[in-house]
Amino acid sequence: MNGLLKHKDKNQLSEWIGRKCQFELLYKISRDGGTPQKFHELCDNKGPTVTMFYNVDKYVYGGYLSEMWESVGNWAIDQNAFLFKLYSAGKWNAKKFPYLSGSGDNYFRHSTYGPLFGSLWSIEKSELLRNSSGYFPLSTTNLFSGKGFNLAGDTAKSVSNGHNNVTDLEVYLLRDGPIEEEADTPWRDAPEWDLQEKITTYEPFEESDVPEANVLLIGQVGSGKSSILNTINSIFKGTISSRACTGSAETSLTKSFEKFQIRDPATKRFLKLRICDTRGVEEGLSIKNEDLAFILDGNLPNHYTFNPAEKASSKVHGFIKYPTLKERMHVVVFVIDGSTLDVLSEGITKKLKDIKANVVERDIPQLVFLTKMDKICPLVENDVSNMFLSEVVEDAVNKAADVIAIPRSHVLPVKNYEKETKLQTNINILALGALHQALMFADDFLENQFYLEGENATAKD
Repeated sequence: MNGLLKHKDKNQLSEWIGRKCQFELLYKISRDGGTPQKFHELCDNKGPTVTMFYNVDKYVYGGYLSEMWESVGNWAIDQNAFLFKLYSAGKWNAKKFPYLSGSGDNYFRHSTYGPLFGSLWSIEKSELLRNSSGYFPLSTTNLFSGKGFNLAGDTAKSVSNGHNNVTDLEVYLLRDGPIEEEADTPWRDAPEWDLQEKITTYEPFEESDVPEANVLLIGQVGSGKSSILNTINSIFKGTISSRACTGSAETSLTKSFEKFQIRDPATKRFLKLRICDTRGVEEGLSIKNEDLAFILDGNLPNHYTFNPAEKASSKVHGFIKYPTLKERMHVVVFVIDGSTLDVLSEGITKKLKDIKANVVERDIPQLVFLTKMDKICPLVENDVSNMFLSEVVEDAVNKAADVIAIPRSHVLPVKNYEKETKLQTNINILALGALHQALMFADDFLENQFYLEGENATAKD
């Protein structure tokens, strides 16, 4: 779940703090609940923070603490702390309220209270629930009274419209570093949350009489083709798994053509799809056009091992001389390493375009899965749910679309499981959204082929 803090807000807060900051969302009352215990569990002993209040009348205000939140049970002084307002009735109205010198304690660190400044309280003692009107009625004790901070004539009425009823409360950890480039609104809608069930119950286009949709992954060495398979398999298995060989190497780790099935443990049945992995695109030893043509047309058998020195032929053991629609590839996914877009060699770029020409010639739909966005965007590295708020990611999507010459809506940024040891919902959502789109494109191809075969049969009659 994304935070509500906008890029403009972060710039202003960084200016007041006196250094460039990155903002990591620690606590969100609408997500984590309104208990002091949860706030302290997520925010204690982390470092400097900004606490944001978003009230029902579109007043946005809060407080900065340069010290750490703790649960030691007493008041304390932070001379660098300040309160602030950013918006009044939805309009930008930024103003800083610094520590009032000589006024004594100005923040409270206690396990039974939420974030509490001298003139801005929040959660007191017991759990605070969202009421029937849809807001959290936070404490109004000392609300912008001037205790500990210089309000310079402002009051609770001018800062918060006289109340502390909020739709949300957020606490952000501050780290040194340039503010992440991000859009104030998502540049693309995130995938749906219920796609796992849709994929589990997926059936290929019925009239095609094809038992499984074939999804072919093609990409440069190290782009994460095999990791995509492992990510999808992990999601359905419910734990991190490693079906395909992955890692770092100068040449492709995938030596053979593999048509992987994914099993759903809940039903003990295989999904109606196969994820097909093949040799990576690389300088010199890349997959040959003839081999690719055989794969696309369904001639090469499962587990065929590529020979870098020799192209495949009809003499290959298990060669399918007369493939039917079920053996052919139904959608092609180009897997592109987003962190290398600016340094792709001419040779790799040309090879990818040659492959695309082969795919287009057969009217097979194409997508791009853009990997490793966390390598180029700190915003995504901190929280994958920020994928569609990142201007860096949006720019990478545009570049990938230009490289493959494909519509931008067909470029889907994803995050593979690499360093993680447990499944994460936001990573799952991106991967499942990309796979679901691939299956929909496969259905488009199968439907087109069904009607084409019908037209050809009619013409023969």
